Parts: sequence; C-alpha cells; structure tokens
Amino acid sequence: MFGPAIALAIGAKFVPLRKPRKLPGEVISESYVLEYGTDCLEMHVGAVEPGERVIVIDDLVATGGTLSAAIKLLERVGAEVVECACVIGLPEVKDCCRIKGRPLYILVEPRLSDECC
Repeated sequence: MFGPAIALAIGAKFVPLRKPRKLPGEVISESYVLEYGTDCLEMHVGAVEPGERVIVIDDLVATGGTLSAAIKLLERVGAEVVECACVIGLPEVKDCCRIKGRPLYILVEPRLSDECC
C-alpha cells in the first residue's frame, strides 16, 4: 500500500478500499464486474463524510472496473471524487483518459512489443 505515504505527503487522510473480509469492523460494499467474473470493494462505515473531496489511487488499471466501483462506493456516502490516479496502466486504457467522467493519471504504461528497438 502506497496510499498512506501519498496521503501523508499531501496532508490528507487515507481511507482504504479493500477486497471483502480484509477490513475489520463495519463496512459497506460495492460489487462490480470484471472481464473474468465479479468482485467487490469494501470501505469502513463513516470513513468518508458527505462533501469530502477524494482522489482515488490504485496500483493498476486494466479495464477501469475497480476504479469505477470505488467511485460508486464513495459517491454513495456523499463524497466528491475529484480525480483518479494509477501507477500502471495497461494498453487497454491507453485511449481512456477519464473514468466515469473523472481525469485519470497514469504514471507508467508498458511499451508495446512493436515499439521496441
């Protein structure tokens, strides 16, 4: 998890969104469809207050399913999702610079094999 370090650096709070049964205590959840099935994200109840501005940060974006589920979950509790960022973006999202209308920033994209020397 690199989210806590980013939150500390920008003076924001960190709220983890995790796969089912990874967080202790009471949670709310959002299911979503993957290219190979379904999954779910969970967040602690009361972790985000209505009106809070949020940046969603993930390690990898392939189809945008996880980011879209995170946005839905956060919006359900009244948060304003401002933008999304990922460390790695797969080629499938190269032309997609927005997730559910939010800007998407990608740090690293793999080079396609025909682009090599």
